[in-house]
Amino acid sequence: MKPIFVFVLGSLLLFSGCAANINSTHVEPHDGLHDYVFPDYENVPIESEDEVFAISREMKSFVNRLIAREDDPEKRIRLLAKSIFDHSDMNLLYSGAANTIASETFEIGAANCLSMSIMTYALASYAGMDVAFQEVDIPEFWTRRDGFSMLNGHINLRIVPRDERDRLFVSRSGLEVDFNPLERRTEFPTKVISKRRVLSMFYNNKGADALMGGEFDRAYAYFRQALITEPSLSEAWVNLGILYRFNNLFEWAEDSYEIAISLTNDRSAQENLAILYTYIGRDEEAQTILARLERSRIKNPYYHFLLGEQEYDYGHWRKAIGHYKDALSLDESVHQFYFGLAKSYFHLGKLDATERYLEKAKRLSVNDQDEGRYQIKLDLLSKI
Repeated sequence: MKPIFVFVLGSLLLFSGCAANINSTHVEPHDGLHDYVFPDYENVPIESEDEVFAISREMKSFVNRLIAREDDPEKRIRLLAKSIFDHSDMNLLYSGAANTIASETFEIGAANCLSMSIMTYALASYAGMDVAFQEVDIPEFWTRRDGFSMLNGHINLRIVPRDERDRLFVSRSGLEVDFNPLERRTEFPTKVISKRRVLSMFYNNKGADALMGGEFDRAYAYFRQALITEPSLSEAWVNLGILYRFNNLFEWAEDSYEIAISLTNDRSAQENLAILYTYIGRDEEAQTILARLERSRIKNPYYHFLLGEQEYDYGHWRKAIGHYKDALSLDESVHQFYFGLAKSYFHLGKLDATERYLEKAKRLSVNDQDEGRYQIKLDLLSKI
């Protein structure tokens, strides 16, 4: 789930999971592809759709054991969902950096929300349930990784039971299964998206991972496959533009960003376009775009959180604290904001403030994984 978008010093990568609404603009993927610049892309093995969604023998056994216990189709759905979330049955942990096919996700037990949704889709389909992917319209939400700012999208699943005659229970709404990276209980609008679009998102995420690792031919191979699979996936156009910019192909980078903007008026595309303009000396155009984006984001707490994370990465502890406090002034319920303050105060040697904000972060955690992580830090702090 990751797009990239960067402020001044970086690039903003876009990770898939959610994308903006698509308008009627028609795009031919080959209009923006330049294979000869990355000749080794053909040597990159790309997972097929069958491979991405295939289930292993262990996955089949897992589902069969569940189905054997329960005849009611609706209860089967809840049992499957509970078992996936239940660490005693399967030690699944959220990992934003893990982009894996369904069988790998099941085996490894850690993945991002897109890969976990793909795995759940495969399991539910094998169990004879009707499954639909849904795009969730979350606020712009960024994370930092390896010096990149990543704008994360989000998807979830709706699973509807069938009776033994393989007919849908059309009067029932089914169960929504959500691996929410925001860890919030807020209801956001959703819309059904195709399995093909989700496959394109998977390829885009694999390309973003390769791009962050400096594997440009591999990144191109995955972005290319994402766009051939779903030409309207705006985040793949944005990331392809970043790849071009990294290789000093500025005209093609601009073209890719413009395509993304034509599809969805994508803010990340606009910001990366501003970064490109700054890089090539078109400062006035860049500042116009950035000022417009600033006005549109000023009320988004996650925007201020991102600014704090960036300043923290640069070692600007006091500036980071200012941004984290701006985020908290807009939303006091997000544990990551308090952890940002805790780690910044720690670098300033203010251990009382560090402990106070770690305790708040722990109290607001919504899963055992984060609560345990904060407790470990509190335990270590007590020994200083």
